Amino acid sequence: MSPQKLRVSQVARMAGLGSDSIRHYERIGILPKAERSASGYRMWNEHDLRYLKWIGSAKRAGFTLRELTEIFGMYRAGRPPCKTVRGLLRRKLVDLDRQIEELSTLRTKLLPVLARWNERLSRAAPNEFVSLFDDLRNVSVPATKVRTRLNARKRSKQ
Repeated sequence: MSPQKLRVSQVARMAGLGSDSIRHYERIGILPKAERSASGYRMWNEHDLRYLKWIGSAKRAGFTLRELTEIFGMYRAGRPPCKTVRGLLRRKLVDLDRQIEELSTLRTKLLPVLARWNERLSRAAPNEFVSLFDDLRNVSVPATKVRTRLNARKRSKQ
């Protein structure tokens, strides 16, 4: 008996994803190319669902779609990606530690600014304009990976 073939809507429902996401994952190589039915529908087997079940947790851990494409490509080619995955996670942890340090430093710099703003606003008349942003001129904001990732997403959508 051959394994059951699933259409994109069924795979999407089982994985808790949208059909467009699944098509996108196939296009970029995270999912293997789907077989096609006689009428042209994409068809996957239950084994292919494994990739989809890994994607959500991997993304929450900080893995990018590009990294997942590389990892799953290795897996499908019969090369164990385990050491690659571990190396990527190690780098992510180093990046997180750096981001935490940078954000902690930023928080420490912003606390006295907020205190000055509170004082200035408590002395201001109800409709008086108080120039607050000038106080931020000397506060350096770290170029965290979080902001870098957001900017990369914006560029990729253009």
